[in-house]
Amino acid sequence: MFCAKANTSGVEHCVDASEGPGSAWSMAEEDGELPIQVWAVEPNRFRFGDVAESEAKLRAWFDNVDRAVAYVRDEQRHAESLRATLSGELLGLLLLVRRGQEASLEKEPVRATESFTRAMTDKASAEEEPLAAAIAADKQALAAATAVFDEARAEAALLVSRYAAVAARFADYRATEAAEMAAYAALSAEASRSGIDALGGVEQAVLAAAREASRAPNEIAAEIMMLSAELQALAVSFEEALSPHKEVLATHGAMVPDMTSGALRSLGAMLGYAQRRVARSDATATALLGGIALRRQALRVLQGDEGARSAIARSRSERASERFREGARARAEALSAAPPVSEKLGLPLLAARYGELLALVQMRPLCEAADASWREAGCAALRGKLDAAEEELRTDLPKQIAAGLAALREKGMAAAALDAAQARLDTGDVKGAAIAYDAAVRGAEGT
Repeated sequence: MFCAKANTSGVEHCVDASEGPGSAWSMAEEDGELPIQVWAVEPNRFRFGDVAESEAKLRAWFDNVDRAVAYVRDEQRHAESLRATLSGELLGLLLLVRRGQEASLEKEPVRATESFTRAMTDKASAEEEPLAAAIAADKQALAAATAVFDEARAEAALLVSRYAAVAARFADYRATEAAEMAAYAALSAEASRSGIDALGGVEQAVLAAAREASRAPNEIAAEIMMLSAELQALAVSFEEALSPHKEVLATHGAMVPDMTSGALRSLGAMLGYAQRRVARSDATATALLGGIALRRQALRVLQGDEGARSAIARSRSERASERFREGARARAEALSAAPPVSEKLGLPLLAARYGELLALVQMRPLCEAADASWREAGCAALRGKLDAAEEELRTDLPKQIAAGLAALREKGMAAAALDAAQARLDTGDVKGAAIAYDAAVRGAEGT
């Protein structure tokens, strides 16, 4: 039973244990004021001391005691009632049970030999049974892990033949690359010989070749992706199934086999090759179609009258002259600007400057050629810069590199990088020296 009693009333209110401590609490709360103590008691409280002689009764009573205390502590959350519960009737009942246990122990005669024998027997049994149980559990765990291995191998075996088929098909496809490129070359040659009427047929042939070049790898790619997905699913399911057995496998030094990563890497390489080859094929076909379009346009121009051809040539010459003039002006302006400097040391960075100067100097033959009329507007902006660019490229830039290397030596930079740049400069490799010098400057600044 559960009983409860209010602080201001001496009346005990008891209910059957099935109703719970809350019912007793409610009855006591109606009869008096807080705090209220709650306890658990056997119905025949006059023989309550007999509870100590029965383990089952004692366990049942302890469960009810826990329920009574938990109700006051967790549901009512009243500190004074919890204190009254722990120090009231419940404490007295606990002392009563303890006295009953002490009395039972005093009635039992002490037989040292029997106690020793029983203790040793119990100890041997306690040690032997867990050991046997552990061995049995170990064997069972290994058997379960072996079953996981066997099931995974059986599933993987179903995929082996499919992998072999994909690999064989990929090998056949890879062997056709030379023939594919030869077909494109033949179409290019045919287009260069064809007239306007025949160019349409060549275009259709190029499109058909591009479609055929994409069909086989697309089919192989679909097979590869499907097989890869199944292999990954197998790996995940194997990992999940083996997870409960990893500890016993580690205890016995068993290695977990990797049944999929090698095949997945191989399939990934196949897929990458197929995708790159399709990209190359598409780029080749696009370039061919662009060339055919230009040839068709050129042939139409040739078929036109002299006036139309002259107008087209004049328009193209003007556009080319304008583009060349704008490029020449940009190069001249770049030459007038100082080279960029590093953020921390303030030293000039000269590799890009070398490239600008070289590109400008290389344009001299274009402006000196007899047929440079359409480039004349751009060349006029360059002629005053060409000599200065050659002089800077030949003399000034090497001096700047040498001065920069000296400044870096004074700042204590490691000599190896500086010596490498100086060695290039000494051999006349100004470009290499500029690149090595810029790298040394950035290294000194930690960038």
